[in-house]
Amino acid sequence: MAITNIQPRIAYVSTYPPRACGIATYTRDLSRALMLRGQIAQNLILPIESDAALDCQENSHTIAQHKRESYLSAAAFLNESDSDVVSLQHEFGIFGGEYGEYVLDLCRNLEIPLVTTFHTVLRDPPGNVKQIVKEISVISSKVVVTIESAAKILAKHFDVDPEKIVVIPHGVALPDCVRRGYAKRQLGLRGRTVLATHGLISSGKGIEFAIESLPYLVKERPNLLYLIIGKTHPEVQKYEGEVYRYKLIALTEKLGVTRNVRFVNYYLRDDDLSWLIQAIDIYIAPYLDKDQVSSGTLTLALAHGKAVISTPTIFAREVLGKKRGILCKFSNAQSIADCVKRILRAPVLRHDLETNASIYGKEVGWTRVADQYGAVFRLAMRAERVVTESAIIGETTDESRRSAHTKLRTMIPVDLSLTGK
Repeated sequence: MAITNIQPRIAYVSTYPPRACGIATYTRDLSRALMLRGQIAQNLILPIESDAALDCQENSHTIAQHKRESYLSAAAFLNESDSDVVSLQHEFGIFGGEYGEYVLDLCRNLEIPLVTTFHTVLRDPPGNVKQIVKEISVISSKVVVTIESAAKILAKHFDVDPEKIVVIPHGVALPDCVRRGYAKRQLGLRGRTVLATHGLISSGKGIEFAIESLPYLVKERPNLLYLIIGKTHPEVQKYEGEVYRYKLIALTEKLGVTRNVRFVNYYLRDDDLSWLIQAIDIYIAPYLDKDQVSSGTLTLALAHGKAVISTPTIFAREVLGKKRGILCKFSNAQSIADCVKRILRAPVLRHDLETNASIYGKEVGWTRVADQYGAVFRLAMRAERVVTESAIIGETTDESRRSAHTKLRTMIPVDLSLTGK
C-alpha cells in the first residue's frame, strides 16, 4: 500500500476533557476530525492529569503531571502499543517540572515517530525554555505551529530546521450559519449591542481594560452589553480562587457599568457557546501577552463571522491581516473604545470585517486542518520507513543518511539536557 493511503494509528499526549483547558479542547476536536475525515485508523489518548495524587502505574493510560516516573511509564506504554505516531500537544504549563521539563523524559525514550505541536513559542524565553524546545524539536520528526510568525521564531531563535516546521492553522468548528438576530431573540438580547470576550478567565486576559472602555461607549449606546464568557482557569482558581473575577466585578461597580456587563461563569458546551458567539456584534480580545502565537477563542470568533478587535499579539497581527479585524493598543481602554466606535459607526467597514472573517473561518475549519495533520503524520511514518529500510539494505544516499541521522537523534539524548536534573 502506498504511504499516502495509509491510515496511521495516532497516540496523543495532551490534556483532554473533562479537564477544562484550551489544549484539551483542541486535542479532542483534532482527534475527532482526523477520524471523521478517514485520515487515521485509531486514536489513543494519554491525558495529562493535574492531580499529583494519581497513582503512577506502569502502562497506565494516564500521565500524572507532577510525577516524573509517570512520563517514563508512558513512553514504555507507547513503545509497546500499536501506535504509529505520537502527537505531542505542547504547552509549558501542562507538564510537570520547571517549565514542563518532565516531558523530555517521555520524548527521549520514545521509539516511534514524534510530531510536536507547539502552542506557545517565545521570542525571548526565560530560564531553560530554549533548551527544552530545542531538544523536543530535535527529537520530533515534524514540528507544527499555527502561524508563519511562530515558524520564523523557531527557526531564528531556537535553531529548528525549517524543513521540519509545518504551519497548520488553529482548527475551528464552523457554525451551520450565523443567525445573529435569531440568537439574540432566543437569548433575551434583542435590541442590545453585544460585545464579548471568551475563554478561561485569568489576569493575562486584560479584561479590565475592556471594562474600562465601557464608560466611553455607554453614553452613546446605553443598551450596550459586554459578555465575559468563561469560568476561571482551573489552575488559577487552585491558587488564587476567584480573586481576579471579584476584581472585575468591583471594577464594574466603581465605573457604574454593572448593567452593561454580564459574567457567563461556565465552561460551555460547544453548541451553547456557538449560540452566544452568534449573538454578539463585536468580539474583543484585549490580551496582554504580546508573544501569543495561538488562540482558539479568537479563531472561533472569526469562524462565526464576527468583527474582531484585538491587541497586537503575534497571533492577532497575522490572522487579522487582510482586513479581518482591527488592532487596538495594549492595556488601553480608550483605544478599545475608539475601535468599537469605529466599527459601529461604519456599516461598510463592519460588513467587510465580518465577510473576511467568515472567509478565513472556512479556510481553518477542522476538515481542512485534519487533512493537513493527516499528511504530516504520514510524512513522519515515511521518514521512519526510510530509516528502517536504509538500515536493512545499507543505503548510503544523502537522503537516507539525513533520515538515519534524524532517527539517531531521536534515540540518543542530545547534549541539551538540563543540568542537575
